[in-house]
Amino acid sequence: MSTRIDWIEQNESDEMEYTFIGRRQSRRTGRHNMEKRPQTYKGQLPDEIIEQMQGEEDFLPSYAASHNENRMLQAQLTSFYQEHIITDVLAPVKGGKEASVYCCRAHSSTGLELIAAKIYRPRAFRSLRNDAVYKEGREALDAEGKAIRDTRRHRALAKKTRYGKEVDIGSWIEHEFATMKMLYEAGVDVPKPLARAGTTILMEYLGDVRSPAPALNGVALDASLAQPLFQRLLNNIELMLTHNCIHADFSAYNILFWQNTAFIIDFPQAVLATSNRNAFSFLQRDLTRLCQYFSGYGIEADPEALAADLWQRFMDGEL
Repeated sequence: MSTRIDWIEQNESDEMEYTFIGRRQSRRTGRHNMEKRPQTYKGQLPDEIIEQMQGEEDFLPSYAASHNENRMLQAQLTSFYQEHIITDVLAPVKGGKEASVYCCRAHSSTGLELIAAKIYRPRAFRSLRNDAVYKEGREALDAEGKAIRDTRRHRALAKKTRYGKEVDIGSWIEHEFATMKMLYEAGVDVPKPLARAGTTILMEYLGDVRSPAPALNGVALDASLAQPLFQRLLNNIELMLTHNCIHADFSAYNILFWQNTAFIIDFPQAVLATSNRNAFSFLQRDLTRLCQYFSGYGIEADPEALAADLWQRFMDGEL
């Protein structure tokens, strides 16, 4: 039996809560059956589960993490290590209620030096207000990025059972990864997405080990950069809309600034423009936040007029 850890979370008692799913191989057919229902352990994992987690190669990050954090990193990142995508975890970059980001050493086969690992917390989306507003018009996705069709998982999603919530969280994360891939290939300024497994997304790392790229809200821009950067971000919003995508949480907090270039991040809430009834409102809100930030640099723009013009050209098929 092989086992994958879907996520780990530290609770208030400083114990780790592990949720895992196992697959059993049929002796008769040699095929793996459907996933077992998730099981949860708090505190120390049983020895047999630890043995099932161990692969042919042990992943031992050099980052001096706490015992619990180290076990979490091993559980979430070992598969990427065994697939020769990363070779080490060097340092934490950002911690938050929704996710933590780590700087990893890239395997030479990737052609990169550093990779960012974004590891979501299991309850990251459970407290999201009005999540149905963002999910409207988009299909629930499985770990392979395919629409979920089987009735068991749809029933669990509808009833919001424990299993259904876990399927829902996986869908949110897969939606972000799929959106990033699509936008990167379209030429939008986003970090290059590399891989996704469980609640972890690997992407291009921006910055140095000791100096990760800062969020735009913490940057004092040179006056000469403000106007071209504003126009570049406006062009990015237009390009996203051209590909039926609206960020829906656009702000200076979700833009990284590195080498005089802005990179847009955090896409789990991105909506489909053609199938979400609130799409225009989200577009208008994104543009309002963009204009508010750059108004501090003396750039005057009307977000409502910008939104109306973009939306009309989109609906007319001109984008």
